[in-house]
Amino acid sequence: MATRRIGGQRFDHGAQYLTATSPRFRSAVEGWRAAGVAEEWFREGGRARYRGVAGMNAIPKYLAAVLDVRLNSRIVEMAWRGGEWHLRTEAGEEHCGAGLVVTAPVPQALELLGGVAGRMEGRLKRIRYTSCFALMAALDGDSGLGEAGFVEPGEGPVQWIADNARKGITEGPGAVTIHATAAFTSSHYDEPAERVAGLMLEAAQGWLGGSGVREWQLHRWRYSMAETREAEPCLAMKEPGPLVLAGDGFGFPGVEGAFLSGFAAAMALSEM
Repeated sequence: MATRRIGGQRFDHGAQYLTATSPRFRSAVEGWRAAGVAEEWFREGGRARYRGVAGMNAIPKYLAAVLDVRLNSRIVEMAWRGGEWHLRTEAGEEHCGAGLVVTAPVPQALELLGGVAGRMEGRLKRIRYTSCFALMAALDGDSGLGEAGFVEPGEGPVQWIADNARKGITEGPGAVTIHATAAFTSSHYDEPAERVAGLMLEAAQGWLGGSGVREWQLHRWRYSMAETREAEPCLAMKEPGPLVLAGDGFGFPGVEGAFLSGFAAAMALSEM
């Protein structure tokens, strides 16, 4: 649920919307709507698609308001010592705690944990992710994406296109996010950003309403979507210390799955 600014405009460049099917998640979404941080964007097949009012990251920001959150702190070591988990950052800071929840993409989590994952390691290594290019383009005019501002071409290198202006999270002319297919991303992942952006914009031209591109940025999601998932919503172990692994590679896909995985992780940790 990622949002960034480019040239004064706001772009969602990760998940574009969320849906709610389970009672627990529907209740959470209604709470976010009541708090003014989420609202319905459009409906498809009778199902509501919800967005963050000021971008998708408005929802996690709202949830994190009561927490002590440290941003831009790269963890380089996780170790169990003296009856506590010790996390060391790249800057040399150390954080300690009685329990540890890890929601990073599983390959990164395993690298940090080393052999600590123990009996869970085999199951964790079966989780596989696809990569995805996210191209954000500020246009010099309106896009041709219609009222909702969302389209899935169904063929070619583009998975979907969304207009953040029509979506209602930013003002001004067209501000589109274009996600590439997993196949296109995999075959071009290490190529220069200029070539990737050129190919994606060429493929998306028919949905840009004839507008030109004023400015663009390319983001490479290395771990975009879990194509092989762990069936359980989280995995927990008590040795060497209370440890739970969770995230969008566990249980359900999408934002709802990540939420339910986080809830399951909290319950598992509270029972240790």
